Amino acid sequence: MQQATVAHDRLPSEARWRGGRRRLGVRGTGVLMVLPVVLLIALFTLYPFGQAVYDSMRLTSPFFPGRFVGLDNFRNVIGSTYFADAVRVTLTFTALAVPVTVLASLLISLLLNERFAGNTALRAAMLLPWALPASITGIVWKWMFLDSWGAINVGLYELGVVDKYIAWLTSPRLAMMAVVVAFMWAQTPLAATLLLIAVQRVPHELYDAASLDGAATTVRFRDITLPAIQPTLVIVTLYQILMAFTTFDITYALTHGGPGTATTMLTYFTWAESFKMLNFGSGAALAILVSLASVLVITVLLRAMPKEALLGEAR
Repeated sequence: MQQATVAHDRLPSEARWRGGRRRLGVRGTGVLMVLPVVLLIALFTLYPFGQAVYDSMRLTSPFFPGRFVGLDNFRNVIGSTYFADAVRVTLTFTALAVPVTVLASLLISLLLNERFAGNTALRAAMLLPWALPASITGIVWKWMFLDSWGAINVGLYELGVVDKYIAWLTSPRLAMMAVVVAFMWAQTPLAATLLLIAVQRVPHELYDAASLDGAATTVRFRDITLPAIQPTLVIVTLYQILMAFTTFDITYALTHGGPGTATTMLTYFTWAESFKMLNFGSGAALAILVSLASVLVITVLLRAMPKEALLGEAR
């Protein structure tokens, strides 16, 4: 009888031991499955960032021997005459490009949510601009906006809208507009697709009930669609801010930062400092500043937004 009691008392401890071993095995399997991804992230993200931090504190140039200079590269970059202009141009471009891109994406998603002939083909074709490399997008729009024989100038002239060609890429304000148009054309497809998915997830019964109550289309959008897609809309907006803040390929291919410094953003300034001036230390310092500024902007925006905008009213 006593042996049976001892055996009975051992059962819970043995069960706990087996359960703990089973959980440890599951965790070990999870770690092994995640490890390749972690290693890839470390190899292609953490290592380059660490190398950039190291280079930013050194004088690295083909013309001078490398040496440690501390924070001098950061001081020189921030104190340069081009830095303030690059910050201003970057903020201006972001303020112009993001609202236009998000608004266009929202309107397109609402349009594609309707049933009409050719809807499926239009959805597939819409992804083409997003699939193109950004440098190709810049070249395509450069052909469109060229001052002398660009397609837009030729078309406007042949239609009699203008009596002389417009200097799209050699006028500072028009060059900025051209970069905004190219950015919007490249970024709208993905944003519209994400918003379309969010719109399609809204229960159709809500629209039916609103229609029975006599609600207008604008009222249904304001009271049903917009609250339902708000989390996705916030994510799309934050993503577009990050893309606008760090865009380089389109500017490089379309305007080369010109005319003058009219479209010289921080990323282009980073490239010029590294590969034109061959001052890799200053270029790395600029890259670190751009990365930190991007993280700061996104963090501030996320903290400033109410939780309902990020998680949705249902939560």
